[in-house]
Parts: sequence; structure tokens; C-alpha cells
Amino acid sequence: MKIENGIIMQLKNRYLCLGNLLRWGAGIGIALLVPLLFRRSGMATSMDYEIMALGFDAERAGLIDYLLLTLLGSALAGLLVQRRSPAWVGGMIYFVTRYLISFVQQAQHPDRGPDGRTQVLIPGALGSVVIALLTLALLCAGAGAVIGEAYGRVLITPLIALGKLFVARMRNVPVSQKIPSMWASLSSLLLGILLLGVLILGAIGAEPLLVYGPTTNLYQPLQNVRTVAALRHGVVQHGTFPSPALGGISRTYWIYLPPSYAQASSQRYPTFYLLHGSPGSSQSWFGGAHADTTADTLLAEGKIRETILIAADGNGPLYPESEWANSFDRRQRMEDAVVEDLVPFIDSHYRTLTDAADRAIGGLSMGGYGAVNIALHHPDIFHKVMTTGGYFQAEGPVFGADPESKSYHQLNSPSLFLRTPSGKNNASQLMMVIGIATSDGRYYREGFALYQQLLTMKISARLFIAVGGHAWPLWAKHFGQALPLLEPSLPR
Repeated sequence: MKIENGIIMQLKNRYLCLGNLLRWGAGIGIALLVPLLFRRSGMATSMDYEIMALGFDAERAGLIDYLLLTLLGSALAGLLVQRRSPAWVGGMIYFVTRYLISFVQQAQHPDRGPDGRTQVLIPGALGSVVIALLTLALLCAGAGAVIGEAYGRVLITPLIALGKLFVARMRNVPVSQKIPSMWASLSSLLLGILLLGVLILGAIGAEPLLVYGPTTNLYQPLQNVRTVAALRHGVVQHGTFPSPALGGISRTYWIYLPPSYAQASSQRYPTFYLLHGSPGSSQSWFGGAHADTTADTLLAEGKIRETILIAADGNGPLYPESEWANSFDRRQRMEDAVVEDLVPFIDSHYRTLTDAADRAIGGLSMGGYGAVNIALHHPDIFHKVMTTGGYFQAEGPVFGADPESKSYHQLNSPSLFLRTPSGKNNASQLMMVIGIATSDGRYYREGFALYQQLLTMKISARLFIAVGGHAWPLWAKHFGQALPLLEPSLPR
């Protein structure tokens, strides 16, 4: 009898072991298969477009896409298998094999930098980014696995238990199946919600990856001996300025003061105003495009003159996506905040050259639109313009939707305003640099069309075309190409 019981126990243990192995295999398989099916169906591509429509470039959209698919695959695996561990592991395997390995391989072959020179990896930078990416993936896979398992216990396990109970009673046989405790299921669900909260906090901690992209802070230019000997660093500061145009509120700005600014107490400098895109902030040009590092390097190589760089906050208090324009109802005058508030403030608080010929304005995406629009309205303030990844038709709630706002749309659509006598006259006083990217869709088409329009009008314009999409590395490169044209080195 004891021998029979022992054999039965061994068989039960083997059965349980086999069952666990099958659940592990099923959990990992589902976590891997669901994202792949999601991609093959085309839904992942649609999700990419939706993410990019929110203002994310292709690099960041791809990262967010893979993180969401990791979350989805782990959640469905946890739901169906009702085991969080295999779902968690499967999600991590998916992220590592489908995204991380490819990212590491590509990151080791950088393109040329904003100054046109070869770039190299910053020691330790790739390892730090990989750890941050793994942390985000771990949180996504974990949150999905726990929430999926919890919903499985809340929804599926009770149904299975009730089904077994129903069948047993129909057969009039005893059943030992118990309906799981609702409190246990809810505790698992709460754990999943807690993990989601940790994921959100982790995303905040990984802000540079999601705001600027995972490759933005990986590289530094390969310095030659001559550049290293001549390299001096400017100073980046930040502060606030009052804006009567926006109701008297304070606005933030970041400013780069060239290397000689602190020593040459009587020297005055040209200015270059940089407008961010959406989403973006006053720090974006320094955090995402490293405008200060590019300026330092170009100065050391003798390609530009020392220039003050200014980047302000263009997010509207009433219309968040301000388009750097005055709203149709005059309740948010962002264009006036730049021209009437920011420029005079900088001129009165820093040693600037105040002629329009010594002022440039530039921007990316929404800021690229804003830079051209503002310069066309104020050639007496800005003579030089840079736009990269921009568009040139008025769009968004800030311009209104009523039929009577048609003339206001035309006034704030550079491609249309250029056809008017005022637009032609104002444009004739400007020098424009336009940056476009081959995979940037409408931004590529609109930028190229604007360049052709300016050439037809015999307006001074230069075009830079780069391979890629709507991304920070390209905007940084176009800035490095535009700066020597807009602020060329003075003859010695």
C-alpha cells in the first residue's frame, strides 16, 4: 500500500512539474507571439503613426511602441496562463530580442555629428542607456504580467471554478474545486496598479530617453588635436522674463553665452533665438540638440563668430500648442511675447548687437513654422531664419475654425503669405536656411516646396537634406550646418 501511495505521489509530482513547464512555455510563447501578431496585422504601424501624431519623432515612437507591445504581450500571457512569472520573462525576452539587440548594434555605428565630423561613443554612455531601457522594459513587462494575472483570477478562474462545480452537480459527484478568494484577486490587481505607478515614475526618471530619444546623449565628436587645443566652453544659464503680451506672467528661457563673454566686458554679440517644437520646453535645444556643444566646437574650428543663443518657453497658457503665434482671438499673443517681450529683455540684460542683421531666429517642427512666420511678419527684428522639420500652413485651434478667420489663416501661413505683396517685400529682406529629412513625410514635402517657392521669388535660401525622419539627431545636424551660414566667422 505504501509503495502504491509513493508511486501515486511521484506521478502527481511529475504531473504538476509537467503542468508548470507547460504553463511556463505557454506564458513565454504568448508574450512573444501576441506582439508579433500585432505587428503583422498592421495595428502596430497604425500605433506608430498615432504616437508620431502626438509630436514624437520616429526614434522615440519606435521605443514607446516596443514598450507598449511588451506591456500588451505580458498582460495577455498573464491573463490566459494566470502565472505572472512566465509572462514577465516572456515580455522581457520580446523586448530584448526585438528591440534592444538591434538598438545596441546600430548605436555602435554613429552618423556624423552636427558639426559634420565623425562621432564616437561617450565612455559608459551606451551601458547607462541600456540599463535605463532594461529598467523600463522590466517595469512594462512586470506591470502587464501582474495586471493580466489579476484579471485572469478575477474573470477567468471563477468562471472555470463555477463550470467545474456545475458539471460536478450535473453528474451528482463531489467536487473539491473552490472559487478563489475575491480578496486575493483584488490584491493581485492592486499590485499591478502599483507596478503601473512605478512604471510612470520610472518613465519620469528616464525622461531624456522619452523626451529626446535614446541616442541623443550617446556621442561626442572625435576631436582632432587642433580643435582640442582651441576648444573653450561657453556658459549655459536659465532665467525668467516678464511677458506683458501674455498677461504679465513670467516665462522661462535658457541662454548660451559664448566663451569670451565673461572676460570681454565691452564686446557685444549677435543673437540666435531658438524655438522648440511640440512637445518641448525652453531647455529642449540644449538638452536634445546640444546647441551649446555644437557652438563651442564650431567656434574652436573657426567656422562661426561668437553668438548668444536664446531658447524660450513657447507652450501657451491658454492654447498649449501655441504655434508661436498670436491666437485669432488675441487672448494668447505668443508671437508678441517673442518680439515685444523676449527680444527687448535680452537686449537690455545682455550685451547684444541690436540690429536686425545681427539677429537670427530658428526652430524645429512647430518652432520651424514659428521661426519663418515670425520673421516674415518682423523683418525689422530678424534678418536670418532657420527652419528644420517645419511646416508652413497655419493649423490648430490657436488660429480658429470660423470662415471669417480665413484671412488670419493666410496671414499666418508662410506659403500663402509669400504670395501677397507684403509677404514678398518682407521675404526679400531675409536669408533662410531650410533643413528637411528624406523620411519626414509632409515636413519633407512642405520644406522642399518652400525652398522652391523662395528660389522662384529670388529670395536668399539654402537647403539641407538629410537621410532620416522627424528626429533630434537630424535637427541637431541641421543646426550645425545652418549656424556657419547664419553667423559666419569674421574675417581676420
